[in-house]
Amino acid sequence: MDLSLNLLDLEKTPASDVKAKGWPELMRKVAKLGAVVVTNHNHPQAVVVSAEEYQRLVSQAAGASEATQRAQSLKQLQTEFDAHLSVLNDGPGLAKALARPARRGIKLTPGKSL
Repeated sequence: MDLSLNLLDLEKTPASDVKAKGWPELMRKVAKLGAVVVTNHNHPQAVVVSAEEYQRLVSQAAGASEATQRAQSLKQLQTEFDAHLSVLNDGPGLAKALARPARRGIKLTPGKSL
């Protein structure tokens, strides 16, 4: 169900109607419309959604949070990798090592010349 992000676009029900008509009437509106804004003196006080919709929204928010954390972790790893790579690129050791043919049995140690 795709709900509007704008409270003004949602169906409104005064709290006095909820009290007078009862909870079942409000839940019929929620089932029909997806969400209902309960107002008090014409000011939004609450948005009522079904339990299923609430679970979906919470899961969606958690997924977005996890995606943000993954993106931040990847960004940090990229920064660390770039720092290590710049050390290799800036020093003469990498160019010198790549210019020579590879030989078996030689250990390459970062930071030491061949």
